[in-house]
Amino acid sequence: MSKKTPSVGLNFEIVLDKEKESDIQKIKRWISKQKPPLDLILSYLFSFVEKWYIEAKIISTMQDVDRQTEKILKDWEEDAVKYYEQPKTVETGVFGEEGWSISISNPVIERGPEESHSSVGIRSDET
Repeated sequence: MSKKTPSVGLNFEIVLDKEKESDIQKIKRWISKQKPPLDLILSYLFSFVEKWYIEAKIISTMQDVDRQTEKILKDWEEDAVKYYEQPKTVETGVFGEEGWSISISNPVIERGPEESHSSVGIRSDET
């Protein structure tokens, strides 16, 4: 008969950065260190708590994103009013009369390109 040698149980865990470890990870690690019947019960119960925590965290993050989005849109609208001139409507005369006209001007569109002041001539014979 062969002798059975007892196996040496080497149980160890590596936590790379304990400062950045979340509370959920700490609790899971603590549960895994408990004795066998208790660790299964606690891990099963904690799965519900973890699911609740994750859902609450998602809702909180989405509300924060919505708040930031509203702030950005508000800032954009304020910048649009502040930096861009609004179109100007000019009416002359009375509607229906001869000589009546309406004109709408938008300074952003009507600016057009600025002419370049080059010393080079257009034709080949210019100096």
